[in-house]
Amino acid sequence: MQMLSQAYEKVMTGHGHEEAVHVVYLKSNEQTVVWKKKCQQLEEQFTELKQQNEELERKLKAAREELKQKATPSDDEKNYKQMMEEDMQALRRENRRLQSKVDSLRLEKRSDSKEITKSELPGQLVAASQKLTPAVASQIKAIGRSRYWARLAVLAIPIALVWIAMGPGKEPLMNVWNSLNPPPQKVSKPSMRLLHHDPSENEEDENKKTASTENLQSAEKKIVPVIQLSNEVGIWQLMKFANTSNYYISVRSEKGSYVIKSCEGDFQYYKNTLQRSGRMAANLIYARDERHFEIYDIPYGNGSFAHNWAKSKSLLINNEYFPNNNFASSYSNLQQHCQ
Repeated sequence: MQMLSQAYEKVMTGHGHEEAVHVVYLKSNEQTVVWKKKCQQLEEQFTELKQQNEELERKLKAAREELKQKATPSDDEKNYKQMMEEDMQALRRENRRLQSKVDSLRLEKRSDSKEITKSELPGQLVAASQKLTPAVASQIKAIGRSRYWARLAVLAIPIALVWIAMGPGKEPLMNVWNSLNPPPQKVSKPSMRLLHHDPSENEEDENKKTASTENLQSAEKKIVPVIQLSNEVGIWQLMKFANTSNYYISVRSEKGSYVIKSCEGDFQYYKNTLQRSGRMAANLIYARDERHFEIYDIPYGNGSFAHNWAKSKSLLINNEYFPNNNFASSYSNLQQHCQ
């Protein structure tokens, strides 16, 4: 009855084409809640789909407008295309004009040219497109005669020279040859003279030679002093060489190198080759090698004088620090032993 009453109300109000029932009354409250949730979900889905549809319609409209703009060329493009077509037409006209000019030049060249070709047999000519003039024919004959006489001269000149050389012209030719190539002069043997031999002079020379060789041998046999290794670092010490009775003072660095001073010579730097080092200073002059040391003399500059060591706490030689601890007393003791 309720549905009928609602239908009559719709008809009476002029909305008979619409649905009469919008609300369904259920007896159970739980079913009402479930149906309400379902209706709410459907409404949300409807609104979401509606928004997506509107967005797609906007994109479609924008794409159509963009495609329409691309399809219709702009004024600049139209002008550029028209200019290109005009240039193409002008180039075609110029090409046709040049082609006609080339054809006319070819025709003129063919009419004016005269060709002479060789036949298969040597010495003969094939008839040209036009007859030869008398001047051209005479020139061809003259060229043939000149070639004939040139070949004859090439054959006759060597024969004439041989006949002259073997016949009456032999003697004058030999005279000319002898004048150009004279015979070598004879060299006489040098005369030798014996001188007086003095044996005493030879003895003196031999004595001088033996003396010089002895001096060289003594220099070679000169004992090279060898230092003693020390475990103390940074302290000057008075020591004796390992192979001689001479004294020297030395100090050791942390890298195992030494600086020594003996009674003879300058300060010396014993570089430990087991350690890497950079470029050597200019005042370090290489002297020799000994065991695992490279020995450098210090004739001048940093570390070459005693007052350098006495006035400084330490000196830097080849990136190695050598302190002056106990240098003064060690140096004075060395001076006493050197006297």
